[in-house]
Amino acid sequence: MTLLIWGTHTLWLSMDSRPPVWYMAIHQSYAFNYLAFVHGESATMPFWAMSGYYPPFVHLLIALVWFVSRPDPQLATLANLPATVVLLWAVYELGAQLAGRTAGRWAALITAFTPYLIWMSRETILDYWLSAWVAASLVVLRRADGFLHRRRSFQLGIVMALGLLTKWLFAAFVIFPLLYVVIRQRVWQDATRLRNLVASLLIAAALAGIWYVPNLAGMLRFFRQKDAAGALEGEPPPLSFESFVYYLRLLEGYQLFALLFSFLMVSCAFVWRKRLIRDAGFLAVTISGAWLVLTVLRTKDPRYTMPLLGLLAILPGAWIQSWGNAWPAGACKMLLTATLVLQTYVINFGASWLPEAVVLAEGYTGSLRWDWNLYLQHYFHILGPPRLEDWRHGEILHKIARHAQYNGVSPSLGVAPDLPRFNANNFALSARLLGSAAPVSRLVLTPAGLYPLEHLNYVIIADGDQGPAWTTTTNEAVNRIIRESPMFQFLTAYPLPNGSMARLYSVGHNK
Repeated sequence: MTLLIWGTHTLWLSMDSRPPVWYMAIHQSYAFNYLAFVHGESATMPFWAMSGYYPPFVHLLIALVWFVSRPDPQLATLANLPATVVLLWAVYELGAQLAGRTAGRWAALITAFTPYLIWMSRETILDYWLSAWVAASLVVLRRADGFLHRRRSFQLGIVMALGLLTKWLFAAFVIFPLLYVVIRQRVWQDATRLRNLVASLLIAAALAGIWYVPNLAGMLRFFRQKDAAGALEGEPPPLSFESFVYYLRLLEGYQLFALLFSFLMVSCAFVWRKRLIRDAGFLAVTISGAWLVLTVLRTKDPRYTMPLLGLLAILPGAWIQSWGNAWPAGACKMLLTATLVLQTYVINFGASWLPEAVVLAEGYTGSLRWDWNLYLQHYFHILGPPRLEDWRHGEILHKIARHAQYNGVSPSLGVAPDLPRFNANNFALSARLLGSAAPVSRLVLTPAGLYPLEHLNYVIIADGDQGPAWTTTTNEAVNRIIRESPMFQFLTAYPLPNGSMARLYSVGHNK
């Protein structure tokens, strides 16, 4: 299945030429920091600060891929290939432990064909590797047999450290199953179990603490910013009805789609009635505990519940195992497999004979509208079929470099639009890929004026769509100031693939 997934990705990537979007570009830029460190370039920041507010595991893997090949956004996706192996192995093992080997195989198959996981497996985000480590940690936790086995307990500590070094949200997925095992086994009453539990936690804390301790103060500020961002983006308040159904709607409308979601719901009913899971409490506590934590957080996104998708696949896997091998069961299995394959083709390469999206019911509207969907061929036109598009990053950066050299100034650039493929983050990545020394910043309007204008020698604006409403509220004013102020000298216009026109200006304060 891993070969099938990554064979599909290889074909898809050969048909796509777009730069990475926001967070994907940010994480690749952080990987450049580690690559530069390995190459012996002078570091401008401590090693533990090179990945910003994010733990460094994925960035280090991307840097390793680039070290043995070359810096390239498409090659960066290879950092996720081992995650696919770990995720599918762990889902199979967990399914086999809880229901049986046939259930484990079907759970792994459904996980491999889950639409949202397929989309995200070729994007350089943290949550795909997080999904792998969450599933792996649950496998090792169960193998530790209530912390009776010392070696397994030590292994759990290492896996938990890797999960924490991938993303801090890992803790939300393991705290409840960990407590479930501790309480069920009464670990505190057995000296051996208690020692192994403490050792496991100390190993995780010691290894993860190498990054967390020096970054603790910055992370606290970052979490406050994220909470404020959730309110700014219009996400529903915690404990509201919309908040409680938020991730259920995303599960149906954006992660599984209606057919697979309906199959999951029916599976849940049969699994519960027939008691097809050996330790249903463990799985229920794991899923519901993490779901509750994510629900009460103000900032919400489909990425955050990705680690639950493989766990949920165990439920239909257990139901399918109960069908037996008679011909009606075989026909149903073939129909299910065909549906999964067709759905996978549509979300990867598109089907012109089908509508791009079929909305069953309109959902909650904040900064974005989250609907109940029959299916989608794209994810807000960001993820989906490949496209050969030139967003003009290289051309613009080369123009700036020549102009800056001629005028004897720094090629520093401010980017006003915040479009998925045309924003400060992927311009900064493009500059590093080109070996350019151009520092890139997001250009915004503050009460004190344009920021950070005093450090910029070039700015670029665009007409039409500016990007997410919550990050571009001042863009109309920014564009007007740049067009009308004599401080900015127009250089060149660039047509973009979305139909808008980007305009490059030099800043006259240093001329």
